Amino acid sequence: MLPLEQEPRWLKFCERYMANLPLFAIEVLGVDVISSQQLTLLEAVQVPRSRVSVSSGHSTGKTFSISAIVLWHLTCYLNSVTLLTANDADQLKSTVWKEISTRVESLKGGYFDWLYHYIDVLADGTMRIKGHEKNWFVESKTANAKTANKMAGRHAKWLLIIGDEASTIPDEVLKTLYGALSEEYNRMLLTSQGTRNAGEFWRTHNELSVNQGGDWLAFVFSSFDSPWASDEFLRQMWEEYDDDERAIRLLGEFPQDSSKTMMSLKDANSMYSRSRIIKDDEHFGWVLLADIASGEGLRDKSSCVIARVIGSGDLGDNARRVEIFSIPLLTNNIRSNVFSNYLVEQGDSYNNITYVVDAGGLGVNVCQDLEDKNKTLHRVWWGAPCFKKKNKDRYLNLRAQAMHQAARAVKEGRLSILCNDHKRVMLSQSSRIPKEFTDGAKIKVPSKGTSAWDGLGSPDLWDAVCFAFLENVEYMASEQDFKKSDKITSKDKAVEAMEDFFN
Repeated sequence: MLPLEQEPRWLKFCERYMANLPLFAIEVLGVDVISSQQLTLLEAVQVPRSRVSVSSGHSTGKTFSISAIVLWHLTCYLNSVTLLTANDADQLKSTVWKEISTRVESLKGGYFDWLYHYIDVLADGTMRIKGHEKNWFVESKTANAKTANKMAGRHAKWLLIIGDEASTIPDEVLKTLYGALSEEYNRMLLTSQGTRNAGEFWRTHNELSVNQGGDWLAFVFSSFDSPWASDEFLRQMWEEYDDDERAIRLLGEFPQDSSKTMMSLKDANSMYSRSRIIKDDEHFGWVLLADIASGEGLRDKSSCVIARVIGSGDLGDNARRVEIFSIPLLTNNIRSNVFSNYLVEQGDSYNNITYVVDAGGLGVNVCQDLEDKNKTLHRVWWGAPCFKKKNKDRYLNLRAQAMHQAARAVKEGRLSILCNDHKRVMLSQSSRIPKEFTDGAKIKVPSKGTSAWDGLGSPDLWDAVCFAFLENVEYMASEQDFKKSDKITSKDKAVEAMEDFFN
């Protein structure tokens, strides 16, 4: 077999496709449809010395576009070098490399079968032209300072660097890679969901963009402009997502400043402005929600919240509603080895109550004690991944899921606090929970103690409230009527007094 550069068909191949990436995608890779967004991207990348940055929503065809660009650059340019980088190499291999492998296999047995036999795809996330293994290849590297320096050390006339999920690639890595583009025909492409309003990826859409006198052609690809996002999918996602998720996951935009916290102080105050949201004749259940601290006078406190709940979904008529009935305990003066006794004392007066208790750290001992007392218990593992697929794709872990859904319930009027116990603490904690996004635009709560918390300590009280919104927390319907008390609103109390007077 002749070297590829001596293959007569290859010269004609290059003449036809090296300056026409969309034609390469259609004729060589055999795609039937190229969307207007994909066409825009491919035409922008094919320009020599291009610098292209794409902020994209769901289902815009980004994975195919990257695979087409990679194969085009590999097969059309002699001794080309292509570098694929991302924060998560496994994710890169399971998406982009899977698509690349599929497209290479599609050449076999067809019109470009001759080209297929020159391409060697390896299991380690590399691809090369046979006979030119050291200087004509594609490789993938995890985005960190060490690998960035190695990649930046590579130089070629035809060099292409692609950063996938670029919003989460460290800024120093992107700067290093950008600095490696020293030759006339070198190209760079960044693709991502716009998960944060800072960093080099964000800058390519702002002060580094062509519109601001910079080098970067910046595009925003919306799911609503994609032929692969159905109306039903878009409707469903729009209803499920909050404003920032809609911006990031559907519109391809960057989040607003409101994304820094789960909800505002105004939202938090609204929990106290509404009264009863669960009717007496509904099949609600009682839950005791408890977050456990060490009980040794430290800053963290153990909390106990009594609530009644109904519903099991996130949306619609069956969306979970929660009424906080009382907060009998918020203390660091009860040791964990006896805390279960206090919880049982508080919970025993409520019919069919379910204990939902933090099982991390010293909480595991409290959970064991409650089980020994034959109480209905749900153990909370705050850092565990979600079980439901839709939540697993949306949230980093159960903590993010519960806190985000609790905040959403507040905004939608599905969480009401019927008592004033520890109101100042509740407002302070609930309105300051930070929210960030991972490389896959999953919602996450940053680690405690980081700058995102702005000095807030452990939100023990709000943590306990959020337990009620965990995806897998179930309840037993109460068999007794809800008993009114002084903790109910003054309006309810007045109605009760009026009924007593006339009856």
